[in-house]
This record gives sequence, C-alpha cells and structure tokens, in this order.
Amino acid sequence: MNYDIKILNNYEGKGRIELNRMAFLSSHVKSIAQKALLLQLYGYSKVSLPTKFQKYLNIFLMPTQHDGDNTLLTLDADNFSNLPVQLDAFRDKTDLNKLTPMALVIKTFTAALNDNEDKNLLDEPIIDELIKFKKFFNNDTESILLSNRQSIPEIQFSIKEIDKIEALYKTIPTPQKTVINGTIDEMKFSRKQLILITTDKQRVVILPQSDELLIEVKDFFGKEITLTGMAHFKPGGQLSYMKLESFTEPGKSDKFFSHKPNKMSVQQQIALQIRDGKKRNPLDDIIGKWPGNETDEEFELMLKSLN
Repeated sequence: MNYDIKILNNYEGKGRIELNRMAFLSSHVKSIAQKALLLQLYGYSKVSLPTKFQKYLNIFLMPTQHDGDNTLLTLDADNFSNLPVQLDAFRDKTDLNKLTPMALVIKTFTAALNDNEDKNLLDEPIIDELIKFKKFFNNDTESILLSNRQSIPEIQFSIKEIDKIEALYKTIPTPQKTVINGTIDEMKFSRKQLILITTDKQRVVILPQSDELLIEVKDFFGKEITLTGMAHFKPGGQLSYMKLESFTEPGKSDKFFSHKPNKMSVQQQIALQIRDGKKRNPLDDIIGKWPGNETDEEFELMLKSLN
C-alpha cells in the first residue's frame, strides 16, 4: 500500500531533501512504527523487537517527486496479515492485521494530536519519540503531511503540533507506589516482562527491576501473587506498566488490590502505608474520619477479615 510524506513549505526547494534530513526522517518513522507495533502486541513499547518481526516493519521509498513548492516522498509498505503471532489472542487487536507500519505511524500521531482519539495507542516512550520530530523542522512554516490517499484520515503537523505533544507528555501522571494482586499468565525472559491477569480479567504489564527478581518470581507462574512496585501511567491516567520491586504470596486483605489500577484508591493507599509500617496519623489528611479510633493492630485485623 502506498503512503505519502509531503514536506510542505520545504525550505530546501521542491523535490529536494538533504541526505541527513532523509536519514533522520527514515530513522524516526521506523522507530515510531516499531514502538507502535510493540505496544499493540505486548502492552509496552520499550521492549526488544523479536528478530522474526523485523521484515514486517519494512517501508520502501519510491521515487521522490515534487508537488508545487513541496517535496513529496512516496512510501510502500505491506500490512501485518502474515505477522507470525496469534492476533486474536490480544484484546482489541483484531484489526491489526489490516494495518501497515505507516498506518500505525499515522494513527499514533493522530492519537497524540486529537483530543478525542484513544490515548491507549500511546505510552511514554512513544510520545518521547514523537517529540523528537521537532528537530526535523528548519523553521515554523515547514510542516509534514502524512497520508495514504484517503483510506485513513491524513495528519499534518509542524513545530506547533509537536509543542502540543510536549504538553501532552507533561500530563502523564507521575509514577506512584502501588500493590496489585493477580495471576501470572505470561513470562517473557527475552523481553524481561511478565503479564499479570487480575480478577476482573485485565492484563497488566510487569517489568521486574532486575534479572534476579525475574528469576525469583518464575516459581509463581500460573499462580496467584501480590506484587509491589511503581505504577507508570499513560496520558489520561490509564496504567501503562508496573516496575516490580517485590512480591509476596497473597493474603486475604489483598482483595483490595485485585483490580487493574488507574490511580490508587483510598483503601489501597491505607493498606499500602500500613504494609510499609507507617503510623495512622499521617493518613488523617487522606482518609478524613475513616478509619475511626482503631489501633494499627485492630485495623490490620479488619483488613484480614475481609474475604
């Protein structure tokens, strides 16, 4: 399928592009396509690309043309229909085999620039890659138009739009300590990644802090486990992944942590701080009048009694 990259108001002249700029363009387009594919397949974009997938990200340059005062690059890319992975095993991925690497690039920029688009198409590494495009432009009047000739909506951006993506990056919630309970469903040592399934059937990407921690947790494959670590988020507050710090066998009170967190609930904050050995007094500003006058021991028993 053919796609166009049109450089509007190209200061280098119509039909021209300097080799360093061409190298920058090809490198970052391919990087965005790769990260977007990894996000769709694995839930996080900053993992190694399996060697067998590399050929499916091929994008070919056709002869360079000019359109008035603009430079027109025509690209060709195949869709992912032959990608060697069971696409129907992934939720909301049934249309992936109809897309191409360039289609993923267009959809990624669209998600970042359109307030109404699904921000689940983005994560922090992808947004960081989009922002790097700012270095491509030589002035405020240049812009890039990405299209595949009307089969999906085109997207146009310049320095101004990259500034908007930078603003989006700043809205990503800061990582926070959290606890989550579930069953380890997948272990990928090559990607140093776990997949946890919560009781409400949500998939959570888990990235152990070290190889040693990944090896230690392997005995819990297929079993229920409680994980503690730093939750990292997407724009809009959806969980992107957890950076695993420690794990334990689950207790009765861990029902508080059996759902995929978007941000920590009051109950989770309370139980987590108690686990960390903190006193009740610092929680007063968070929880108001609840709990009441219970001692730490009484409150811990209260949590354990919930089943």
